[in-house]
Amino acid sequence: MGKRNVRFIVVMLVCVLLSGMPSALASSVKPDANGAYHPTIYINGEKQDLTGTIPPSGSTLVPFRAFFTALDVEPQFDNSTKTLTAKSGDITITLTAGTKIAALNGKKVTLLQSPVIDEGVIYVNLRFIAESFGGIVKFDQDTLTIYINFPIAESIN
Repeated sequence: MGKRNVRFIVVMLVCVLLSGMPSALASSVKPDANGAYHPTIYINGEKQDLTGTIPPSGSTLVPFRAFFTALDVEPQFDNSTKTLTAKSGDITITLTAGTKIAALNGKKVTLLQSPVIDEGVIYVNLRFIAESFGGIVKFDQDTLTIYINFPIAESIN
């Protein structure tokens, strides 16, 4: 088989694989009109009443106050700078709406998705926050379910 035929076959295989590739999420779960998915979220085995959203970027965003309440952490929000700071034990995180740079104990961390403000609510990256406070995050793509478990089940404080 000549180089031209091999190249053609490789290109065709790539096209077939890409066109038949399942979406980033399970095919049985459909996105909303904006292309976002809405996962079910569990923390330490308890189903949470959180309106999580997975936009096309793939990062799960949750309303910051509801999420921090579920984690038993009291966040501070500076409306003038759109900056959120949360502290639990010896962990401090700082996030600013519209920027992908966060701080974890003063060290810069680049996020996949910046916090966003939508209709007056700031949405933050679930995985970054949960893992920063010691949580283990697992995502079940088939059921669109996120499980967050903390080593100490009572609270992260």
